[in-house]
Amino acid sequence: MAHASQPRLDTRATDRAAGVLLGAAVGDALGVPYEFEARLRDDQQPRMIGGGLGPYEPGEYSDDTQMQVCIAEVAADGTDLRTPEALDAIAANFQGWLSGGASDVGSQTRAVLGTASSTSRAPGVAMLAAARSLTAGNNRSAGNGSLMRTGIVALGHLGDAAEMAEAAVAVSALTHPDPDCADACVLWCSGIRTAVLHGTFDGVRAGLDLIPAERREVWAKRLDEAEANPPHHFANNGWVVHALQAAWSAITRTAVPELSPAENAFPAQHFGLALEAAVRAGTDTDTVAAIAGALLGARWGCSGIPLEWQQAVHGWPGLTGADLVRLAVRAARGGSDDAQGWPSAPRMSVGGHRGFAIPHPHDAGVVLGNLALAQGTEPVDVEAVVSLCRMGTDPILSGTDVEHVRVWLVDSNGKNANLHYVLDQAARQALRLRQEGKRVLLHCLAGQSRTPAVAALYSHLATGTDSKTALNDLRRVLTSGWHLEAHPQMHDAVHELTAGRAGGGQPVGPGIAATAPAAAGLAPTHCTAPRERDRTPVEQGQEELDLGPDEEPEQQREFLKGKGAVSRVRGMMLGLALGDTLGAAKGKLPAEGVLRAGVSTQLACFTAEGTIRAWVRGTQRGVWGPSGVVWHAYCRWAALQGIEVERMRERWADVAEVWPDGWLAQVPALAQRRGSAPATVTALSKTEHGNMGVPTASRGCHALTRTLPVAVVGTVHGSELSAQLAREIAALTHGDRAAQSATAHAAVLVSHCLTSTPEMQDSLFGGQSQVRQALTDGIHALPEAAPGLANPEQKQLIRALQQAEDQPADAGCLAELAPDATAPSALLGGLYVAASFPEPAQVHDALRFAAGAPDGDSVACVTGALLGAAHGVEALPVDLISRHELAWVLDTLARDLITQLTDFPSGDGYNGGWDPHWMDRYPG
Repeated sequence: MAHASQPRLDTRATDRAAGVLLGAAVGDALGVPYEFEARLRDDQQPRMIGGGLGPYEPGEYSDDTQMQVCIAEVAADGTDLRTPEALDAIAANFQGWLSGGASDVGSQTRAVLGTASSTSRAPGVAMLAAARSLTAGNNRSAGNGSLMRTGIVALGHLGDAAEMAEAAVAVSALTHPDPDCADACVLWCSGIRTAVLHGTFDGVRAGLDLIPAERREVWAKRLDEAEANPPHHFANNGWVVHALQAAWSAITRTAVPELSPAENAFPAQHFGLALEAAVRAGTDTDTVAAIAGALLGARWGCSGIPLEWQQAVHGWPGLTGADLVRLAVRAARGGSDDAQGWPSAPRMSVGGHRGFAIPHPHDAGVVLGNLALAQGTEPVDVEAVVSLCRMGTDPILSGTDVEHVRVWLVDSNGKNANLHYVLDQAARQALRLRQEGKRVLLHCLAGQSRTPAVAALYSHLATGTDSKTALNDLRRVLTSGWHLEAHPQMHDAVHELTAGRAGGGQPVGPGIAATAPAAAGLAPTHCTAPRERDRTPVEQGQEELDLGPDEEPEQQREFLKGKGAVSRVRGMMLGLALGDTLGAAKGKLPAEGVLRAGVSTQLACFTAEGTIRAWVRGTQRGVWGPSGVVWHAYCRWAALQGIEVERMRERWADVAEVWPDGWLAQVPALAQRRGSAPATVTALSKTEHGNMGVPTASRGCHALTRTLPVAVVGTVHGSELSAQLAREIAALTHGDRAAQSATAHAAVLVSHCLTSTPEMQDSLFGGQSQVRQALTDGIHALPEAAPGLANPEQKQLIRALQQAEDQPADAGCLAELAPDATAPSALLGGLYVAASFPEPAQVHDALRFAAGAPDGDSVACVTGALLGAAHGVEALPVDLISRHELAWVLDTLARDLITQLTDFPSGDGYNGGWDPHWMDRYPG
């Protein structure tokens, strides 16, 4: 069989590929000390302390990674792992491992290898025959021994999913031919492949299409069960099914921290938190954590793995973390190195630079240098080296035994997926080494950008020096060159990491940093800023933040009574749904057939329905608490999804005889899994909902996208109420201030789009489009509509609007404005796209362009809501609306929301309503 060529990986995808084998080894080594010991409590911190069944050294991995290395050595040559030659090579490596280095061997694997070694047949054929013979008729042959080693198979076949599935089955069958083992390996390889290529966890469920049709439903239910229960629920994790479920549970039920640099909160910490959850599952801890680690490493990359763990991990046959990265990258590259010979070259090119060594201005024990110094012939008087650039395989500082920390940090704007986290980790490693009394060389290729960035952070951590002073002092001594300002993301990250953070000289390890709460604030954008003379009067005035608006115009509060209101509200609801669907499909929808709704659309339906119920409850009972009623709506969605069903029934049993109640419970599409909303699911799994007084690190986009329908409330009761309601609803599941702020601001902006008219013009933006004018007016209204939330965020929105005028429809600008799946990114990206495509005839183009953002579904969702609200349903592509599975639901909710807010169909506590069925549909 021909081997499909490997896709060309960009820098971020290469980072993710590098994390697969390393992530598995880290999980393995973290779980080793606790294998078959008492299950850890939530307050116990797993550590790489060694011991276990080996016994193992601290950081040493076990058979889970050892066997994967046997496969990696074949995959790293670019070999098609399905071929007899590849399977023979893998089998021979297994035999060599068993006889020369196995620290632990599963009973089934040992039996298969023992039987196969006694025959004269080709190694792969012999192992397959032995495995089939030994497991025939054995209902206990579906152990986790092949799943634990499967991650590298995905890297060897990134170019074709079907080919990858065949390879996963073939490699699994060498020791574990059971169908459950084969299916598990296919699903996990699919997850790893998608994570590497696209940076999401969506591939595990997508892998259902790669296993035999008759087994898809049972595996879908198994994944549902994993998402609905904690890892320790799957206690029999020596069985491949429970092992996969425990790993998937640890990954999906662990919330991704939101980026708040000054509070040591970074999304990449999900890697460590989820691994720790996998270890706490108990029993076969090293295997479950190794399985989880491979997928987590594929998602977060080598750069997302704590440097402390990268430094510690090692194992048979004498490999370090850097060696594991080399094997993984070569496998992902089809067995080849890049044009510079990386990752296999002994040394890397120094790019024509001459070596230099300059003492750090705030600590002479830190030497600032470059690659030419590190690879030169002259001795360097240090005991440790922190390298911020790609390195060769030779030891650093030839002839000198020093501790070497390799950091994955790219000297190019937009190429670092975990920039803040990596910078922070690197600075803390320098601090650790200095606290151990070691003299440290800190270097990158040229020593002109990465080196001063990390050196400035080190200054702050070690001495409390503010970032501005540190950078100025470093610039004064680094006379060989200074290019940090050519990399604005890195430059700004230095300031963001020190803002409000006290230097204390205490290094933060994986467990400590991961628990820090997220703080408020939006990451700044890095599109080219307009020059002072090019800035509009609005933006110039924004610097003083003196934008307090007059009271909201009365026409806005009368909007829903106008004849165009139904079209606008329908446009907003259906626009967000089309954006959600187009974004999930990256803008490429099938030519025919039903279009599936996304999870944001499902939740938005329940937001609208919960809002209607809240107003029914208020008018009927005089009880006002909309956020609590919407929380009840989300609980009904969760029950339909199979999340904590029994507990929720017990919680709400006294509310309704039939539960989930209401007409949405009868819509089949709302019970289907359509993507993940981890922070929302995590919150719904708790007994009590969140609130604005309980901050957490949840900053994800679903806080915003699901809450957009409450903007309609602002057209009747004013933007201040809709902003407050939006913030409270966001806080039910997302405790980060920035997420709540973005959600409140989105409600105000959508409300202004709903009430805008083509005739509305402003002297500052005379002749501009209706959409841009509506967005401008909405941004003006923020200080009063959302007091206390609108200072730095308002600046961000003004600048995004200006970028849409100066650089419309620029994919690079969109990627920088909306770099991730957070609520602030969704709002900034959605505003930018809507303002870039402001005309009614451009809506479809706008949604397709928004879908190309790094998190396209959230950005397109906001874009669709803004443009649909401004132009009405008539501007949306009718061919797509007619095919959308929830179009009729959204249309009904839009009309009913208007009816409830304007016409009180259920009546009130003293007067009967005009619709006798309303209370049945929306019980209050």
